[in-house]
Amino acid sequence: MPTSLAFAATERAYIGTYTAKPGSTRSQNHGEGIYLVQFDTATGALSNPRLVAKTASPSWIALSPNGKILYAGNEVSNFNGIENGSVTAFAVNKDDGDLTLLNAVGSGGAGPAYIAVDPSGKYVLSANYAGGSLAVLPIKPDGSLSEASDVIHPSGPLNPSQAVDDPPGNFSPSNHQGSHVHMVGFDPQGRFVIADDAGLDQILVWKLDLANGKLAPISVTTALPGSAPRHFVFDPKGQIFYQLQEQDSMLTVYDFDPVSGRFNQRQSLSALPPGFAGSSLASELLLSRDGRHLYFGNRVHDSIAVFSADRGGHVTRLANVPTEGDQPRSLALDPTGHYLLSLNQGGDSVTSFHIDPKTGLLRFTGHFLALGSPASMVFLP
Repeated sequence: MPTSLAFAATERAYIGTYTAKPGSTRSQNHGEGIYLVQFDTATGALSNPRLVAKTASPSWIALSPNGKILYAGNEVSNFNGIENGSVTAFAVNKDDGDLTLLNAVGSGGAGPAYIAVDPSGKYVLSANYAGGSLAVLPIKPDGSLSEASDVIHPSGPLNPSQAVDDPPGNFSPSNHQGSHVHMVGFDPQGRFVIADDAGLDQILVWKLDLANGKLAPISVTTALPGSAPRHFVFDPKGQIFYQLQEQDSMLTVYDFDPVSGRFNQRQSLSALPPGFAGSSLASELLLSRDGRHLYFGNRVHDSIAVFSADRGGHVTRLANVPTEGDQPRSLALDPTGHYLLSLNQGGDSVTSFHIDPKTGLLRFTGHFLALGSPASMVFLP
């Protein structure tokens, strides 16, 4: 994209990428760390990326509630010479977007795939996929991190690597050899911590004690064996829970009790076209600003499934839109809610789509951003 491109109205965003292992001469990972881009809210175009932090595989990034600190989950398996991942804290310069390293600490397990900042801004939680653990990292007054105050290792029976409702001919199995915590987040009221374990096919709920950083178990919901629950979103009221399942590319809807922290399944449907056969693995799930539409990323099939959601949370698949790039690792909504972006890890690109305000359907803007192995994206407030 030409550097002379003029932007009418812009938003700034950070993009985390997968990086090559030290000493590797050939790698599928082509990023170098965290990049800053400008997004044109009039056209959906992205500026040339600027590398603002060299750090190992910051595959998931998150901002503090005040936007002053950026946290990066470094999806590595060796930190300070031991089998561990790491989480790195950066101070954000709001004038130019530069990042200043504060510190890095162990993530409480190898290969953190997701991090989340609690609503109070006191803790970062790390979902460690390879390590099969969930860790609580206290935040210091300056935004840097302390060593983990709690580390949880979920347990349970092992399930098959494929689900019974897989598409015919799906040769992309999920890893079910043990616990693989893939996402952690909070309900909209901030009362509960919820995590997806894609290895044990569990949705786990805890209460976080803000005084000591300890997690107390509340409930465990068992998903379909082999389905690999990966990512989730809540409706704005915190009473409907939408769950993406990686292995079978299914969207499952649960009622959530915001008092007890328990789930009750009500609906499940495919995010692939009717009659689809072949391989696919789901990746990311987003809810539109108005809560009326869901966007579901499919890798291998390389599409975004668009769902409508009525006021009661009943969902209907509307369409599948090509991502225009391979392996959409994650999706992002711009602050206006008018655009959706697909971070195509295998295609080394970010593509943008305009959201129809009435139907929720997507239209490719025609804009590509060339970027090595993009993984996740957050917009500055």
